[in-house]
Amino acid sequence: MTRRLAIIPARSGSSRIPDKNITDFCGRPMLAYPLAAARKSNLYDEIHVSTDSARYADVAANEECPVAFLRDPD
Repeated sequence: MTRRLAIIPARSGSSRIPDKNITDFCGRPMLAYPLAAARKSNLYDEIHVSTDSARYADVAANEECPVAFLRDPD
């Protein structure tokens, strides 16, 4: 059986807008929007957030997409 995986990248190193992926936008962290769209599409069996930040991982977990592991910051 083939499993369909969505990988949502969420790097924490933005220089122009610090922590932009977890910045509030219309009442939710920006990371919540692509996670909700992937879930709503019903195209994926699993949604994985690829991040190097424990704070971003917490936000993803709050959006029902727990992070299995943190990426190496390098």
